[in-house]
Amino acid sequence: MKEVIAIIRPERWPATREALEALDVEGLTHHRVVGRGRQRGLRYLRRASDAGEGDMPYLPKRLLRCVVEDSCLTAAINAIVKANQTGNIGDGKIFVRTVTAAEDPTPSDTASLPASPAPVS
Repeated sequence: MKEVIAIIRPERWPATREALEALDVEGLTHHRVVGRGRQRGLRYLRRASDAGEGDMPYLPKRLLRCVVEDSCLTAAINAIVKANQTGNIGDGKIFVRTVTAAEDPTPSDTASLPASPAPVS
């Protein structure tokens, strides 16, 4: 299994989610983050009332994570690239990590669980 971590433009998140859902990728997590890459943020001219130039050293991005089977990895990466590629700097970055183990915290036998939490003393 592989974990795919992608940093993308926030406006491209809906298209990315739809592309991955079309591949039946389950367990998709996303976060709102700020950061910068090679573009080093944004530089802009301030209004006349403000002196000088301004900059935004960090830009809003979306960070998404999903775990996919090895057989689905290439399709998932291609879907992310296709949904996010504009040809401009700042399209994002994709990282892939190997997952050696995964545990589900949900117990398989729910009958052994207490009916209510134990009181804290």
